[in-house]
Amino acid sequence: MHRTWKKIAASIALVGALAVPAMVLAQGMPTLTLKAQAGTFTGTWVYRSFGVSASPKDTLAKLALGLNELSLMEQGGKIAGKRTGQGVSYDLVGNSFYAAKQGASLRLHGTATIGGKAYNYDYFGYLMPSWGVGGNEPDTILGTVLRSDPANPSNAPLIASFAATREAAK
Repeated sequence: MHRTWKKIAASIALVGALAVPAMVLAQGMPTLTLKAQAGTFTGTWVYRSFGVSASPKDTLAKLALGLNELSLMEQGGKIAGKRTGQGVSYDLVGNSFYAAKQGASLRLHGTATIGGKAYNYDYFGYLMPSWGVGGNEPDTILGTVLRSDPANPSNAPLIASFAATREAAK
């Protein structure tokens, strides 16, 4: 009799283990919504950049490079703006690109003088899709930035990743 109860308990556990994932799948996956409307990049964004590293030992604090603000104005596929913060401010110009079923991306260029030396900054970013689950999800751009030295073009450029999140309305 004891062995029968063990078999029944094991059968119930097996049915439960198989049924739970089936119920989760039946609920469906959250949907992602692409924003591909002209003017989407206009606004103020909190900008953070991070060094690129393949070492799992590098901490986020070690990789953090910049915390700034991007102010962007988009019109007719052209973007103009400014990156400000940490004692540096420089103009940005570039373009926005919109594609059905792919969303929005941007390319920006700026030149900044840091410590008396001029550097070129080139940005490429994607506007991330938003989850269709409600809530207050701000727009986010994820991308890469390349800092090069125009006075020494043979020097290896600095390549970093960045995230920019739209600031909440004040």
